[in-house]
Amino acid sequence: MKLCSEVKDEMNRFEMMFLNEMRECIFQKPIPSMIIGGVVTGPFNKGDRVSFPNWVIERLMKHDLVDIVPEDAYDSLRRLQNLYRAEEKQPHKLQTFQPFLYTALSRKVIRLQSDRTSIDPRKYDEIEKLQSMVPFLAETRLSKILRVAKSGAYQEKRNQMAYEERWLCEQLIDLLSGWRQNIME
Repeated sequence: MKLCSEVKDEMNRFEMMFLNEMRECIFQKPIPSMIIGGVVTGPFNKGDRVSFPNWVIERLMKHDLVDIVPEDAYDSLRRLQNLYRAEEKQPHKLQTFQPFLYTALSRKVIRLQSDRTSIDPRKYDEIEKLQSMVPFLAETRLSKILRVAKSGAYQEKRNQMAYEERWLCEQLIDLLSGWRQNIME
């Protein structure tokens, strides 16, 4: 069993799922028609709201053509700060996380870091805050995921977890079940 390569494979799978997930964005400037996946789409005016896969949105955001609509911006610093505070205040309660939260945050940091030529101090500050909050969230969530796996409450709690957390919890359940079975024999 090669758990390390399996983990990387699973994380890559979640990233691909995220990149193909549809989110709504708002055009920040008018643009003529464009070809996306071999299909001509557009033209678009400033303020137009359109749903695209995340991989398209990332390319458009790189050129400051779109912003994600606020209700779909689950990877925003403000939302992450709210999750961070909620996790701090209620360390034993499993807060509801958006299924693609970790992948979206990872992709956002990569996107922010990739623009080294025009990056302003606010973006550096945002990168630093994101990078400092994610490990705390992961660690606090880990103990909660362990409790869920151990208690058998996975089915009722799974919709509150990000996809990476669901996968981890399922792995832990299998591991704990096998361990318990071997100990009892």
